[in-house]
Amino acid sequence: MYENDEEYVNGPKIAADIMKLMDMRRKTEIFKKIEQRAPHIAKKINENMFDFNDIADLTPKGVQMLISEVAHSDLVLSFKLASTETQQVLLSNMSARKKKMLQSDFEALGSVRRSEVEAAQRRILEKLDELRTKGLVTTQNANDMWI
Repeated sequence: MYENDEEYVNGPKIAADIMKLMDMRRKTEIFKKIEQRAPHIAKKINENMFDFNDIADLTPKGVQMLISEVAHSDLVLSFKLASTETQQVLLSNMSARKKKMLQSDFEALGSVRRSEVEAAQRRILEKLDELRTKGLVTTQNANDMWI
């Protein structure tokens, strides 16, 4: 229970949700100011911007564009912590050749540090954020408003 029965509010998550809706220039400007004044909060906001499994909500065209924009090695590493659904979405949007190569490399990967996998996923999410901000990638989520 919280003091005075107050509800817990995850400020960095709320800030991240708001920043997701901003254009890249404004988001970058605000984020730089937060980093200058409170680097620890900026880090928490950044961690809440996107979850790797959000990739499953992208349109097929968006997934294909994301795959073409990220390093193969990052894709391979990212599969270590990706949900089965996210893995399937990624695999179903690859050419047969790329899918075979990724699966082969993943099987040969062996043990890696969790921090390496998380770093690879972060790089992919940074690219996804960039593509979303440019309007090149959209989601197929039923809650999205189209106007």
